[in-house]
Amino acid sequence: MPQIPSFSRSHTCAMWRALGTEPSLTSQILEQLLETLSREIPYKESKSFLLGSGSERVATPLPLAATCALDELMSVPEAAAAVLERFPTLFQSLLLRLGCSVGVQLPKFLQGREKRSQLGSAPRSLQPCSCAVETLKAMLERAGNDDVVRDVGNAGGWELMGIPERHHDGIALLAGAMARLCGPRLPPIVRSLIPVLGSVFECQRVTSTAFLAELLNHNVVNDLILLEPLLDALTALEKDSCLLVRILALRGLGNVTSGCPEKIRRHGSQLLASMVNGMDDKDDPNNLVALEAMSSLSKLLDHLEERDVQSMLLHIAIRIRPFFDSEQPDLRRSSIVLFGNLSRFGRADSEVFLEQVLNGLVTLLLHLQDPCPDVVKACKFALRMCGPGLGCEGLREMFGNHLREERGLHYGEFINDVCKFLMRSHPALLSRLISTNLFYFKSPWRELRAAAPMFIGFLVLHVDEEQGQQVDLDQLISALKLLLKDPVPAVRIKVAETLGRLVRLL
Repeated sequence: MPQIPSFSRSHTCAMWRALGTEPSLTSQILEQLLETLSREIPYKESKSFLLGSGSERVATPLPLAATCALDELMSVPEAAAAVLERFPTLFQSLLLRLGCSVGVQLPKFLQGREKRSQLGSAPRSLQPCSCAVETLKAMLERAGNDDVVRDVGNAGGWELMGIPERHHDGIALLAGAMARLCGPRLPPIVRSLIPVLGSVFECQRVTSTAFLAELLNHNVVNDLILLEPLLDALTALEKDSCLLVRILALRGLGNVTSGCPEKIRRHGSQLLASMVNGMDDKDDPNNLVALEAMSSLSKLLDHLEERDVQSMLLHIAIRIRPFFDSEQPDLRRSSIVLFGNLSRFGRADSEVFLEQVLNGLVTLLLHLQDPCPDVVKACKFALRMCGPGLGCEGLREMFGNHLREERGLHYGEFINDVCKFLMRSHPALLSRLISTNLFYFKSPWRELRAAAPMFIGFLVLHVDEEQGQQVDLDQLISALKLLLKDPVPAVRIKVAETLGRLVRLL
């Protein structure tokens, strides 16, 4: 049975190192230690009696001891041959051991020893995660992959692996380094990690998904004929019980745009179905899966053609519309960018998609005043993309010229000109445009509450007498009078200006 090395048991450390110098024994011992890691439960749930805290995970002694023993065994140069021989198995086992060690506490009987270590009386930390990280690094170095260790270290990846909220980011950095620096070693590792995606341990599923998802960012998976197995494995995770696993799986599928863009059309239906399912995820209270699906889908659309997307176009456009007004800026930005990308495919079937563009037009124009600069950029992009489908050359030119990303915008003049062209090209829309703007009188953003009455005022300015009959003046005046009580002076000013413009309809 392996013992946990410590300063007080320096003879134990020396014993493991000595065993590493005996090639005839090293291979057998590695096998036994790896078997211990795979057979034993990595941690146990222990109820904490501290007020307000639930259970905590406590490392089980045998896997912790085996991890420490592996570190000592692989610290001697003579162990290199045995490490190289078992590299795929060692890498998979230590990666999963690391995944199971994040946020895990030491057993109580070892906590005193760890305190002495922190005071400088012991040579190593016994913290499960730190120990797992150091052992994985030692294995890579002994196998001749010092460059991988340095690459991950320079990016701060080893530290990220120990932070529960960022663990998957650290694992992605490791996967990227492996793909760039030792790609030929990946096939057996990938084959051994795919079955782990069904592990009963959520932490192992997160770690393995993060690693495999990042590999799709690199063309090496295509060179090594790993693309199809990875796509199938990640697609199967859309119903995983862990939210983060579902997010990482979608991220991996979206990574194909970087790693194998030439293969996207071949797998287009599979990729699109996964993204749509992600947007329809029913167990996603904060819409994080939907956010990942929208971001990945925007990247995929650049590599697809109209016939690939047509059957899902309307469903996607309707599904993302509520996110335009999300309180989360990332959701607003991603959904609006995706809408702009979708418009490229809607021009041939203009009747269907034009209705979606018209439904979202007021929202996109108002969010040009969004307090988040990235959302403003997204709206500029979406309106530029939608412009050609509006059937009005004046609007197309305005959106193309005035909404360039680097160009500033005088919003009042711009909306005035937009309303002029809208009333010339789509006069029947007046009631719908006004109704949509009325909805934004209750917007949580003061900028939009000021923009909406201004928008209505400019619409009224450009209607003729016949068009003016569409306007329900009583409803409009009542809504404006209510908004006149807004606590923000800038909002009240825009309301007063619009009330003055209504005179021409009386």
